[in-house]
Amino acid sequence: MNHRILVVDDTPANIQTLTAILKQQGYQISVATNGKQALDVVGRVHPDLILLDVMMPEMDGFETCRRLKADEASRQIPVIFLTAKTETTDIVQGFELGAVDYVAKPFNPHELLARVNTHLTMDELRRNLAQRNVELARAHELVRRAFGRYVSEEVATSILQSPEGLELGGEEREVTILMSDLRGFTALAARLTPPQVIEFLNLYLEAMVEVIGRYQGTIDEIIGDAILVIFGAPVACADHAAKAVACGLAMQLAMAEVNRRLAEKGAAELEMGIGIHTGPVIVGNIGSERRTKYAAVGSNVNLAGRIESYTAGGQLLISEDARARVTAALRIDGEFTVEPKGARESLRLFEIGGMGEPFDLSLPDRSQRLIPLSPPLPVHFTILEEKFVGRTVLDGQLTAVNVVEGELQTAAALAVLSNLKISVGATTSGNPAGEIYAKVAVPADSQAAGPARIRFTSVSPELRTWLQSLK
Repeated sequence: MNHRILVVDDTPANIQTLTAILKQQGYQISVATNGKQALDVVGRVHPDLILLDVMMPEMDGFETCRRLKADEASRQIPVIFLTAKTETTDIVQGFELGAVDYVAKPFNPHELLARVNTHLTMDELRRNLAQRNVELARAHELVRRAFGRYVSEEVATSILQSPEGLELGGEEREVTILMSDLRGFTALAARLTPPQVIEFLNLYLEAMVEVIGRYQGTIDEIIGDAILVIFGAPVACADHAAKAVACGLAMQLAMAEVNRRLAEKGAAELEMGIGIHTGPVIVGNIGSERRTKYAAVGSNVNLAGRIESYTAGGQLLISEDARARVTAALRIDGEFTVEPKGARESLRLFEIGGMGEPFDLSLPDRSQRLIPLSPPLPVHFTILEEKFVGRTVLDGQLTAVNVVEGELQTAAALAVLSNLKISVGATTSGNPAGEIYAKVAVPADSQAAGPARIRFTSVSPELRTWLQSLK
């Protein structure tokens, strides 16, 4: 590399001598006879090193160096003072101004060349290191962004900042678990092409992942249309329960925009259920040396999934443990006691419709007037066990409906939050045949023989259109 050196001296003989010595070594030379000329030359040619005299007319070498170091464009150029001013105070001042060396006149040519070569080499190493750092930072950001698509931002940052973050192992910690799941997506997917399924699912997940990140949740798993989120790990926080509840409300609110975008693509609306629970779990890296993931495991993770299974579309249910750890005011729209499978005792659940400061989130009122059906609509239904349809087919009648709810008259005893699959046949009343998946919101009053209030979780498109047409 042909380095360019700027020689700044007001004595022509000195310039001539320096030029001859430096050119013999293959250096390109620029010349200035005072400080002002030097600043002008630097702006035009940007030399690799400057040999600077101190005693010069108009602007001395010290002031010239001060201005060079004050300018971002010339700050990094190595400056060697070459001067007859050799008092200790002068040398100290030169280094304080940012010079890399100080050579006294008269100088030894071999010593001067050695110093010039050394500082040019050091500056080249500095510039190479700076370029490597830029490239490393760019690569680090690329890895972080790519890695962050498979794990949460917090997990990616933790692992990239600390190599031991890749080690297998975990710890017990109290966290809050959020589980969400779409209602009716399986039925919708059956009517779509594979590319449409992925497109609509990604549209939904894009919106949800953005909300989860806003409330500092760590996505443990995305299983189809279900999302499992941890709050309080790997980055610990005291208000993990509050952030989880706020996140759940924000996710439900974000469904309005998701459905608007789905409608633009000709797809049916979707609803989501969310369950939240707080408790101790094991968090950490699980797997093998070849395949590892950050996850939470334990019975409390499973319990969050159970709570989610009790939700209807648009609902957010939280456990009593989660509610106890939230200090913000909560709008409780309902309260249930359930008997989850695998749990040692009954579970008290709360339907959350809003949250006060500092989050200030509120779900819209979903209650609608029920439209009486005359005559009642005869139906057959089964009670779902987990994801499986029960074998016993029961009879009933829908006595009143709207697009999201209905009243089911039946002699069967229905437990609150149990799931139903209802088959509807076409009748002379004008309704088409179809299927309704529903959840029991309020069981029938056995003493008064009243109907059970049910919440629709999925309705076949033809039946939904008919429900929307009712006045």
